[in-house]
Amino acid sequence: MNVAIISTINVIEQPEQHVLSIRTTIHFDDYPRVAGQAYGRIMEYAARNGLLFSSGPFVCYHNADLENLDVEMGFPVAKPVTGEGDIMGYVIPVQKAVSGIFLGAYTDTDPLMMEIIQWIAEHGYEQQGEIYNYYLNDEDRPVGELLTQIVVPIK
Repeated sequence: MNVAIISTINVIEQPEQHVLSIRTTIHFDDYPRVAGQAYGRIMEYAARNGLLFSSGPFVCYHNADLENLDVEMGFPVAKPVTGEGDIMGYVIPVQKAVSGIFLGAYTDTDPLMMEIIQWIAEHGYEQQGEIYNYYLNDEDRPVGELLTQIVVPIK
């Protein structure tokens, strides 16, 4: 199986994003099950309320504690939304970030993540909080064709 970092690592300005998401604390091993349920519930909520997503799903890692992982799964939407229960509607503000794109299995993105963290340090920036993974295409294709954009806010 081929996996690759298929873009240069660059500083970007991430535009403001309206999102619908579910945030929870889990053990990393539970991520696939919890993420599947969260994305399903958000898709159901969006369908019930006539909402369309403006791009594919994302996951936001608010910490790196694999035993108590503070994780958020969601979708960008084109306009402000309120959410319901634990489905939150809010705005991710405009932010300066470092980004790169990975080709391969979602579970194999660590090399790009490590390169981005190293790039940030080498270029005099400082990571600012969370890490976002944006899934640019769907799982209905071979693993070798999956695209993930990693975005790390900086200051």
